[in-house]
Amino acid sequence: MQTSMLKRFGSRQEAGRALAKRLAGFAATDAVVLALPKGGVTVGAEIAHLLQLPFDVLLIDRITAPGCGETPLGVITSGGVRILNSAIIDRLHISDDVVRCAVLRKALRLARRERLYRSHHPSVDVADRTVILVDDGSAPGTTLRNAIRLLHRQHAEHMVVALPVVCHHAACDLRMEADEVVTLEESSAHISVRNWLESFPPTTSTDVRRILNEEFEESGQHN
Repeated sequence: MQTSMLKRFGSRQEAGRALAKRLAGFAATDAVVLALPKGGVTVGAEIAHLLQLPFDVLLIDRITAPGCGETPLGVITSGGVRILNSAIIDRLHISDDVVRCAVLRKALRLARRERLYRSHHPSVDVADRTVILVDDGSAPGTTLRNAIRLLHRQHAEHMVVALPVVCHHAACDLRMEADEVVTLEESSAHISVRNWLESFPPTTSTDVRRILNEEFEESGQHN
C-alpha cells in the first residue's frame, strides 16, 4: 500500500499487534521471529507473543578495517556467519591478516552484545525454518538486506520481512531479497520513526534484555 497520508500508531507495541494480524497465517507454526535491535525488538516481541512463536534478536554489524574509514569489507552476525565483499577488499589491497583481524574484532564485539542481551539463553536455530525478520523501520534497507543474506547462509528456508512502515523504494529492494515483505504502510518518500509513531521513546539495551528475558521465560524456549 502506498499512501500520502501516513497512518500513525500510538506505540511500537500497537504497530506490532497490527503486524501480527497480517502475519496470522504463521501462528503456532515452526516459524521464528527475529528482531533487529534495538527498535525492532518491541515490535517483534509483540508479534511473537501473539502468534505463539519463538523470539530472538539478530545482531549484525559491518566489518571495517583501520585506515579504510567506514568502507564496509563485509557483514557479520553474532553467530560468526559472515559475508565478505571481495571486490572492495581486492580494490583496496587489504591483506588476509588485516581482514582476519577485522572479522575477529567485530565477532568479539557482537559476542559481548549477545551476552548482554541474551544472558545464558541460547540463540534460536533458524535452519530449515521460516524466519520473520522484524524492524521498526529505523534501520537502513541495506541492514535488512544484509540480514536476509546472512540468514540464508544459516539455511533459513523462507524469509519474511515485517515492517510497520517503509518507503516504497526500500520495499521493492527488499522484495528482491525476501520471499515476502509484510508492511502496514508504504510511503513514496523516506520516512523516520517519528513520522509514524506518536510515542517513540528510545529502546535501550536494558529494554532489549528485559524483553528477551520475559519472552524466554514465558515461552520456556530453548531453541
